Amino acid sequence: MKTQRNTRIFFSAMLAVITLSTAMPLSAQNDAKPRSVIMGFKVSPNFAWTRIMEGNVQNDGMSLGFSYGLMGDINIANNPNYWLSTELLVTSFPAKLKSADTLWGSPSGFMSAYNNVTFNYRLQYLQLPVSLKFKTNEIGNLTWWFQFGLAPSILIQNKVTTKTTPDLYKKGTNSHNPNSEGNDAFDFEGNNGEGAFQDNVVPVRLPLILGAGIEAKISGKTRFVAGLRFDNAFTDMLWDKNTVARNNYLGIQLGIFF
Repeated sequence: MKTQRNTRIFFSAMLAVITLSTAMPLSAQNDAKPRSVIMGFKVSPNFAWTRIMEGNVQNDGMSLGFSYGLMGDINIANNPNYWLSTELLVTSFPAKLKSADTLWGSPSGFMSAYNNVTFNYRLQYLQLPVSLKFKTNEIGNLTWWFQFGLAPSILIQNKVTTKTTPDLYKKGTNSHNPNSEGNDAFDFEGNNGEGAFQDNVVPVRLPLILGAGIEAKISGKTRFVAGLRFDNAFTDMLWDKNTVARNNYLGIQLGIFF
């Protein structure tokens, strides 16, 4: 409910600013025909967390991740206010989970009970965000922008460190790839139907993205970009049949258009 309320507020504010900006007369700087395509590079530190909707695991805090890659804006109908934004990003963001229950597994061949179980995922995705971007007319050297769209994501790196009491790993091992069949021994298969958890990660992720920020003219056609992005997944993160978890992040966007 809180996410839905924040989304409604965001869209209401966006609509109000877009209406105001398009109603204002264009400045002399906007009289010229806008460039059809502008390209640039961006980086984005992000604050990631996991929303648990069902299951006996819990989010274990917020973590710091990072994105970097290319971005391009394609003008729509020669109107300086409307753009199609596309990006190619490598996005790393961790996920920290902990089990609320005792889990049962047999990585050494004998069924054992494990307590204080935490999962520290280090995930990396290739993201292909596509969004509609609305820009205000220039106010001095600044242009305000708002965007919403989708960011299809493919998992390209997946490691998890599982800490338990007693230790789950043999000496010399500190992490594993949960999606590798060779590491299925680290899944908690349960004992008489209790204490099961599968740590595999779904390889495809589809989030809704909402963003807002500014463009500032530096020199000529070069512009500095800064803003915020909320990346809100609506597909599951884990294969575990008893758990519904969605990983999200809030990113600080910094970039240059050339």
